[in-house]
Amino acid sequence: MILKKEDAKMWYLVMLAHLASSTTMPTTTSASTAAFPARASFRDASSDIGPINTSLTSTPVPMQHVKPEGVRLLKTLKPLHYQVRLQPFINGNFSIHGHVKVDFLVLTATHYVVLHMADIVSLNHTTKVVEKESKQEQRILQQKYSSSRMFYFILLQEALTEDTTYTLSLDFVGTLGEQPRGFYRSSYLKENGERSWVASTQFQSTDARRAFPCFDEPALKATFKIFLARERHMKSLSNMPLISTTPIEGQEGWVWDEFQKSVPMSTYLVAFAVYDFPVRIVNDGTNGTMLRVWVRKSKQSWLHYGSEVAQRSLWFFEDFFSIDFPLPKLDFICPPEMSPNAMENWGLITYRESGLLYDPESSSARQKQWTSYLVAHELAHQWFGNLVTLSWWTDLWLNEGFATYMAEYAIDYLEPSRKELEQFVVKRLQSVMTLDALRSSHPVSVAVNDPIQINEIFDVISYNKGASIIRMMSHFLTEIAFRSGLQTYLTQLSFKNADQDDLWQYLTVAAHGEGTLPQHLSVKTIMDTWTLQTGFPVVTVTRVGNTSAVITQEYFVLDVNTLVAREAQTKAHKWWIPVSYTTGENPNFSDTSVKFWLSDDGIEPVSFIGYPQPHHWLIFNIKQTGYYRVNYDEANWDLLTQQLQENHRVIHVTNRAQIIDDAFNLARAGRLSYRIALEVISYLGQEEEYVPWKAAFTNFQYLFDMFSRDPSFGGVRDYLLSVILPLYEKLGFHEAAEEALPTVLLRTNVVTWVCYLGHPHCRLESLSLFRRWKTDPVNFKGISSNIASAVFCTAIREGGEEEWNFAWRYTRANSGVSIPELKDALACTSEIWLLSRYLEGAFTTGSGMRRQDAGRTFTNVAVDGIGTLIAWDFLRANWNRITDYIGTTFFTLPKMVQEVSRSFNTPQLLAELEEFQRVNEGRLLMAERAVAQALESTRINLAWMQKNKAFIVDWLTQKGFSSRLSDI
Repeated sequence: MILKKEDAKMWYLVMLAHLASSTTMPTTTSASTAAFPARASFRDASSDIGPINTSLTSTPVPMQHVKPEGVRLLKTLKPLHYQVRLQPFINGNFSIHGHVKVDFLVLTATHYVVLHMADIVSLNHTTKVVEKESKQEQRILQQKYSSSRMFYFILLQEALTEDTTYTLSLDFVGTLGEQPRGFYRSSYLKENGERSWVASTQFQSTDARRAFPCFDEPALKATFKIFLARERHMKSLSNMPLISTTPIEGQEGWVWDEFQKSVPMSTYLVAFAVYDFPVRIVNDGTNGTMLRVWVRKSKQSWLHYGSEVAQRSLWFFEDFFSIDFPLPKLDFICPPEMSPNAMENWGLITYRESGLLYDPESSSARQKQWTSYLVAHELAHQWFGNLVTLSWWTDLWLNEGFATYMAEYAIDYLEPSRKELEQFVVKRLQSVMTLDALRSSHPVSVAVNDPIQINEIFDVISYNKGASIIRMMSHFLTEIAFRSGLQTYLTQLSFKNADQDDLWQYLTVAAHGEGTLPQHLSVKTIMDTWTLQTGFPVVTVTRVGNTSAVITQEYFVLDVNTLVAREAQTKAHKWWIPVSYTTGENPNFSDTSVKFWLSDDGIEPVSFIGYPQPHHWLIFNIKQTGYYRVNYDEANWDLLTQQLQENHRVIHVTNRAQIIDDAFNLARAGRLSYRIALEVISYLGQEEEYVPWKAAFTNFQYLFDMFSRDPSFGGVRDYLLSVILPLYEKLGFHEAAEEALPTVLLRTNVVTWVCYLGHPHCRLESLSLFRRWKTDPVNFKGISSNIASAVFCTAIREGGEEEWNFAWRYTRANSGVSIPELKDALACTSEIWLLSRYLEGAFTTGSGMRRQDAGRTFTNVAVDGIGTLIAWDFLRANWNRITDYIGTTFFTLPKMVQEVSRSFNTPQLLAELEEFQRVNEGRLLMAERAVAQALESTRINLAWMQKNKAFIVDWLTQKGFSSRLSDI
């Protein structure tokens, strides 16, 4: 193999590791394979090949075949079956010895075999390409590696024959890295203080190539036969069931675990692990699929709830899709370190402990909600993503959007008292609209070409916008047609790949069959306007006369300073919009069916006949099932405000949240007066439902962020307290027994806000509870896990080094109550040096903080008023160090940039952000789009302050909430 300069270091380090290996390394048989396992330990009898083809040809080699564009493989070869043998030295020097044998079909004659490889050194003298039927070996002229494209090239003397199957085999070496990608290592401390190592995988989206050479694209499905070598005291898992365990000849204490041949699957779904966890058997297979959970011994008692949700969700999805779970078993495992919260590997789902574990004694209702959602999300993927897989990452949103929506749907069905679908608008839809109202947002279906771009779109657009437009589609198609189309799609395309057009076709047939979609309309016609365009529309309803109105649609953006550009772009942005509505004359919020469509043909405006009499209000977008905002004439806004004040329950709880969120965001974008938005929430003193309050809190956060470093902050703070305090006094600090989840979540939010705004009662109650807990943290049970975050945060903020150090030591003890809340509260300190030390430790190996928690630690510091500028300085000064430490993880880098910059609204911070982008050009990795969005948001915030600050300050002063020194 020819090594480029940048690859030589990797080869040198690997060779050094093997030469310095411990006595647990395998026995070698010759100098030519020194420090590598004997070939017999990697190959079986089927590896025998026929005579080598030594004939030479003078025919020139077509070099264009070695230069495919970008990092996509040429469509010349198709993998059929892999045999993968791996021996990870998890208790040694962390090296990996591997062998791969892949059968592939030649689609187009070629002299080249090209596949993906990264962080691996191939042993070129072992590489063979053999024609499968004749056993004829092909002569290899050259092997090359491109580190920038992660390509491994094999140049053959003779062209491979079209429609013929060949077998490629080779040995290779690699390492179990620290970053959670590919085949990597992590560790935990047992109860006796002994450190135990775990080897596990994270291949999505493009990291299977880091474990073994492969055709690492989702459309290139194949079957897999996995062999894992392990020491006898360890265990191993893979996607399929274990079928045999045999000793490794010449390696005392080592065995090969052989796993059943898999179904056809994409490389990113392959998974394996070597570990020493005990097992909890949820279902032994006598009543459905065998279901097991593996987690360290000290956390076994925390598995009951997640296991129960897993079993019930599995049965739910089998019924909903009318397809049994396709594999003979399903395992869950919690490696000590992971990059995502969970990964849907087929038959072997990996979770962070914080995602799967729930302790009824110490975990919060929010944690329970998170665990159930995450389990259901990964199980939904077993059908939508695994059984039928995206053809390319452009359609990632199909995987993640469907899993997000179906998880909420499943939990709402399994636990209806939690009202998960009612919460959908504030958890998913409204939360993503703020980002999607930026011009720098992106369509859900977006072209991506390399691993950085692919990882970058694992964002809220793919997950939450994807889920929101799927929810919209399920309503305008009706659930019957939606479910029927999904079932046909999954049945017809099982074990295959698909793109969004395939789904649109099956849903159109189902909808036409049910009569829920006009025959002249297709799902593709409608949904392409939602998936291929950035953003979403605002529908404006304006009364004309007594019983008619004019309805228009326009691209909604928050940028109020580029009206000309907005008008030009608006003409190019049109959607097919399903319109539903009800009136104050005869309120009906149960019917979400489409009353009429606004089309994308650009014919505007649309006349609406049948508008209620002037003294009756009208509400568009029932239950906010459509992914759009609604604006009205001022008279209708006043009627809605009046209705909320007189009897808010006449309006459905979801539409109350919609009215609040639409009003504040329309005002933020300069489309509505802040007078109207602030009057809309004047009824909140009567509101007792979680969903409208959550919408209000989200919009309060923007006001808080904009004024947090402004001289007028005191008036804003006092106003917000005046709005929230009546509910705080009504709910109380302590919860009642058996409260419903929405009530618990509401109290959590209220207490958090009131404490953060500095209310004396909340502060004193929190300090009192913390001091009592601090004297006896094991036995004191007076802090409910649902308010623990507010209590701990308040106490750490009010305290000093002693309180911080005590909390830090307690979190490291890894036992007791409310550990996640206490860990997060460490970021609440007002001591600048403690925050700086905390950030430093988050990105330092051996500090006692897990690598997977570094990003969360940073954002916790960044969103707090005092910590924002400290975190920003740290990010600017340490960007290269941060990216080297956490790697190319899905969400972490973009989230860090988004959170630290969300309150930026000054020319100085804008200039610093522009300089950060300039200095780190080409090194922003997955945060490139996030930085562009942060810049746009900062400019919008600057303009917002210039336009709205004076009005809001004057309005607050008139209401008695002045911050002026002269008024004190």
